Amino acid sequence: MKDLLEVEFLQKLKEYGFEILTFKQLFKNIDLENHFMSKAHRIKFYHILYFSKALDYHFIDFKKYNVKDNCMIFLSKEQIHSFSKTTNYEGYIILFTDEFLKRNFLSLNDSIFNILLKPSILYDCKTDYKPIFKQLHDDYKSQYICKEKINSTLFNYIVLKASEDFNKQNKNTINDKYLKTFQDFKSILHENYYKNRNVTYYSNLLNISSKHLNTICKQITNQTAKQIIISYIILEAKRRLVSINSPIKQISYELGFIETTNFIKFFKKYTNISPSKFKEKNL
Repeated sequence: MKDLLEVEFLQKLKEYGFEILTFKQLFKNIDLENHFMSKAHRIKFYHILYFSKALDYHFIDFKKYNVKDNCMIFLSKEQIHSFSKTTNYEGYIILFTDEFLKRNFLSLNDSIFNILLKPSILYDCKTDYKPIFKQLHDDYKSQYICKEKINSTLFNYIVLKASEDFNKQNKNTINDKYLKTFQDFKSILHENYYKNRNVTYYSNLLNISSKHLNTICKQITNQTAKQIIISYIILEAKRRLVSINSPIKQISYELGFIETTNFIKFFKKYTNISPSKFKEKNL
């Protein structure tokens, strides 16, 4: 059984860490019936996909999402995704690395790329992003001395404006303090999910009560802190099951389960399928 393909950023562009293409350029001379882009693959860098015209779908972390006109998808590194085989859309794709994001984005911690359980998708964009993407695409191909600063300015505008539109779309009227605490919770969960699955462990690290953490999580996601922890472990388990050709025993140990049987029961309880069946189904 083959490992899931992991896609690295293009080596010749790695120092700059940024690229923007039209979908037409991306799919030029490619047979998507057989190409890796139409098969599930793990990305090691960030994506922004802007669909100016679309009536199609996109697979992200084992779920199918519809894409429509004026739709934007933000993907973080380590997510698993694939394009449809029809490419029934027009628009742009921006690819960039951690280093570019840290070097050029104003606020990394609370950005739209700080993804935990699902991708950030902006539907029916109220802002006309097409001329901005076109300008960024044109400037990217130029030979300006201050090319990175120009690209960075437009990139920041797109991300910050999209973040505002995304919050309005999702009616995010939570106060800033709650959002900051939730972002901190996401960060420490990402770092510690394999060590501890107890809500109290995370609330102690945040210096708040478990009750208060639950209140914050419920207001922002409509899920309890426990549900978020479980969902994240399940998602990470799915990613590992299809990404690496390791025995389930090893994967369960890496996820913090001493007994493999406990991991199998845990996974099946929340997915209604065994880890081995899930792996078989998705490879």
